[in-house]
Amino acid sequence: MTPEEIFTALAVAEGLPRDAMVVAGERRGEMIPVFLDLIHRLRRANPSSVADDDLAVFLFAYFLLGEWGDPRAYRPLAALLRHDPEFLDQLLGDAITEGTARVMAGVCDGDLKPIIDIIADPDAEQFIRGQMIDTLVLIARERPEKAPEVVSFLEGFFAADFGKEEIVWESWAFAVAELGLGHLEPQVVQVYENEWISSELSEIADFRRALEEKAEPGTSSWFQRSRNTGPIESAIEELSRWHCFSDQYNRGRARRMGLRQSNGDTFERDAPKIGRNDPCPCGSGKKYKKCCLQ
Repeated sequence: MTPEEIFTALAVAEGLPRDAMVVAGERRGEMIPVFLDLIHRLRRANPSSVADDDLAVFLFAYFLLGEWGDPRAYRPLAALLRHDPEFLDQLLGDAITEGTARVMAGVCDGDLKPIIDIIADPDAEQFIRGQMIDTLVLIARERPEKAPEVVSFLEGFFAADFGKEEIVWESWAFAVAELGLGHLEPQVVQVYENEWISSELSEIADFRRALEEKAEPGTSSWFQRSRNTGPIESAIEELSRWHCFSDQYNRGRARRMGLRQSNGDTFERDAPKIGRNDPCPCGSGKKYKKCCLQ
């Protein structure tokens, strides 16, 4: 298969393109430039102009780049992550919080400035900003030589002169806990007392519990729950755990989309094919690509 054929094989509207991802991994030297071109196109696109194939491929390319850890993807991805929040939601959906920190930690070339620039950008998507703080934690754990720079940033975060939404404040608070920076506890307490983090997200007791857990070997339960525990070792294994790629989900979606199972895992279509921009047949009122296709 040529790189172009692999790209086309990744551009599936349904399911996880395992075979294409395997081949992409075997040909990663040829696929990385293709994925970099994809990122550059997406940086110039918007929700109304993005090509369907680019939109379909990006999630798989994103996780594959995180697995491969090629630093050439670092700065293009950092620039893309400062795109319009609505567009990023269209591109990444749940992957914003289910992999972004691990992808960026994997491709980081050692210069933390692109990550810090996203955190300091009040126009950037707030969950992306929070994920960038998690990225710094992962880098500090995986690359001890970078830990002093990360700690220095976290120490100056409270007084830093840029806007901070509550997701960003909470990510900082639990980064403090995860890295065992007990001397910053008074600042975290002040954040909770000022209600800059709502009780619906977390409470000071949650932070203190995470800080106490960090006194023990291993990773705190907060980071375990967020799955930001280490590099992406296999994009296929990561995405296979997602409900939208499970056999159960595919069977349910087949029923919703007018498909019938003919043999094994093969489905045949009883109803006309639905375009990504068509109204979703489930009746939600959303476009198919923003509803049951995801």
